[in-house]
Amino acid sequence: MNQKIVGIGVGMGIMLAASAVAVRAQNSPTGAGIDAALRGAVERKDVPGVVALVIDRRHELYQGAFGVADVSTGRALAADALFRIASMTKPITSAAAMQLVEQGRFALDDPVEKYLPEFANLKVFESFDAASGVYRLRPASRPPTVRHILTHTSGLGYPFTSAILRDFKPQPGENYPFGGPLLFDPGERWHYGTSTDVVGKLVEKVSGQKLEDYFRQHIFTPLQMPDTSYNVPQEKASRLVAGQQRAGERMDGAVVLQTPQPGLTIPEPIGGGGLASTANDYGRFMRMLLNGGELDGARVLKAETVALMGKTISAPYRFRRSRPRCRAAPTSRSSRTVATNGVSAS
Repeated sequence: MNQKIVGIGVGMGIMLAASAVAVRAQNSPTGAGIDAALRGAVERKDVPGVVALVIDRRHELYQGAFGVADVSTGRALAADALFRIASMTKPITSAAAMQLVEQGRFALDDPVEKYLPEFANLKVFESFDAASGVYRLRPASRPPTVRHILTHTSGLGYPFTSAILRDFKPQPGENYPFGGPLLFDPGERWHYGTSTDVVGKLVEKVSGQKLEDYFRQHIFTPLQMPDTSYNVPQEKASRLVAGQQRAGERMDGAVVLQTPQPGLTIPEPIGGGGLASTANDYGRFMRMLLNGGELDGARVLKAETVALMGKTISAPYRFRRSRPRCRAAPTSRSSRTVATNGVSAS
């Protein structure tokens, strides 16, 4: 796997360190060292800008902002900048689902098809030939459960994490609402993919609310996260960081604006990505987890639920090494960056 991180949409970094480090203030020796490292990254053009936040369970230990929010205008990046946080949306979606588990609205081992009929009768790749595009499918050996979609063990993938899904062209009449057939039987192994999109649909179906509304009522308002939303209000538009990436087929050129630029609104939010947030807001969400589901008197999850979310996912499953008989071309260098920040609930 290529270890060089490229094409990070917004060209930024938010560092949320959940340990008590030796930083006590921005003007401390350690804080000055962080300043120098991040300022140096901007000067070397490793990134156009970065907002960094270091927290522990009690308070903020360090914050800094360096560089620009838009390479085309040179607009300075501020600490309260709004970023499209991509897959950092996933832990919030998973927390919402676990709230509903606590309320008994569904159970971790319920089949997803019980609530989402489109998740019934799923097919698994038995074979795939990238050269010809010919594939063979078979019925899944078991239905995916809520636990599977929360832990990325459902069998779903992304085109950028699976050469098979990248090259897959469905036959006319075939419909795959979450990106394609399963790569393996549910529970067989871990694979980063669209599972949290399914979690988002489940939250909407069971709660009767759109994700934006559910998150605001049950997570963002209690945790005092006023700047986190899918749809950015017009009055906050000037704080939104431009979508940026490295130019070139291998994404190793200068940082340029993405085309088209992300808009202020997202008509159909999904659980796997899309939220806009600030370092401060997301830091409050992380502090809630560090404090076992509570922050500043507002409890959004039980302590035992947070502990469950942090457990390994390997124990409940007997992982097999069997794979479909697939001959797929290797993924390109520009598509090998893989995020792994899904919340587990084993």
